[in-house]
Amino acid sequence: MALARIGSAVDFLVRLAFFAAAPFLLVFAAQLFPVTGAIVQIALGLAAFFAGEPLQRVAAKSKLAASLLSSQLEFEAYYKAHPPRPFVYYVFYPLLAPYWLFVREAREEFLLYKGYTLASFALLLASQIWGYLRSFPAELGFAAFWPLALGAFVAESIVVLMFMMPMVTSVVHFHTRHAPVRLAVLLVAAAVSMTAAFARVESRRDPLVSFATRQRLSLRTEAEPGRAEKAQQEGLRAAWRELSKERDDVALDGKVQGEVLEAAQAALTAFYRPDEANAFDLWYVKRGRASLLVLYFEARRKRAPIWLAMKPAGEVTHDVHQLPRDAYSAMWRLTR
Repeated sequence: MALARIGSAVDFLVRLAFFAAAPFLLVFAAQLFPVTGAIVQIALGLAAFFAGEPLQRVAAKSKLAASLLSSQLEFEAYYKAHPPRPFVYYVFYPLLAPYWLFVREAREEFLLYKGYTLASFALLLASQIWGYLRSFPAELGFAAFWPLALGAFVAESIVVLMFMMPMVTSVVHFHTRHAPVRLAVLLVAAAVSMTAAFARVESRRDPLVSFATRQRLSLRTEAEPGRAEKAQQEGLRAAWRELSKERDDVALDGKVQGEVLEAAQAALTAFYRPDEANAFDLWYVKRGRASLLVLYFEARRKRAPIWLAMKPAGEVTHDVHQLPRDAYSAMWRLTR
C-alpha cells in the first residue's frame, strides 16, 4: 500500500509539472500555427465526456444532433469502456508510433484523436482554400499554397499528440477515479500557466508572427524583388517623416516603435499584405553625425534578414558593409 501511495503521488506530481508547462507552450503554438481548431474540438470531446448521458438523449431524438455530436459521443464512449493508460505512455506517445499503428486497441485511440485533427483540418483547409481563391497572392500560386496547408496539418497533429493527449487523458483519469481535488489542482495549474503565457505574449515588444506569414513574406519578396523593395523604400520614407516628430519612439537599443513603426508598416501595405507588413521592424542607429534607419524582417542568428537601410537624405542601401559591425546581432536581439 505504501508503494502504491508513493507511486500515485509521483504520478500526480509528474502530471502537475506537465500541466504547468504544456498550456504555456500551447499558447505560443497557437500564435505560430493555426491549431485552435484542434484544441476546440478536443475541448468539446471533454465536455461530452462529462455530459455523456444528456448528449446521448439529445442525439437519440435528432439525427442532425447525432451527426454533429458523433465525434464527441465516440470520445465519451471510448473512455467509458477503456480507461486511460499510464501517463508516461501519452508523454512519449509520438515515439510509440509502430505500437499504436499495429495494435488494434491502441490504433482505435489514435484514430479517435486523428478524427479531431482531421475535422479541424477540414475547416482550416476550407478557410485556406477560400483565402487562396479570394486573396492569395497571384505571384505565388498553388505551388506555394499547399506546403502551408500541409504544414498546418502537421502542426495540428503534433500539438494533439504531444500536448493534448496527455492533458485530456489526465482529466479523464482523475474524473473516472473520483479524485476531484487532484483534478482541480491540475486545472488550476493549467489556468495559471495559460494566464502567464498570455501575459508573456502581450508583454513582447514584437508580436509573434505565424509560420504561414513568415513563409509567404519571404516567398513574395523573392518572387517580386522590385515591387518589394519599392514598398520597403516607401516604408522607410514614411518612417523618416514620422521620426523627425516622434523621437521618443526610439528606444535606447535602437528599436523603433509607436507611430514611426506604424507609419512604415502602413506604407508597406502597398505591396505586402497587412500581416506581412506588421512582421517588419525598424532599427535606428546614430554614430556621430551619421544616422541610419533599417527596415528588416527575420534578423536571426545564422540567417540573413530581409532588410533595406536608408539615410536621412533618402539614399538607400543593401550593402552590408554600410551597416555598423554589430547590426545583425542587434537586430536579432530586438526580435527575441
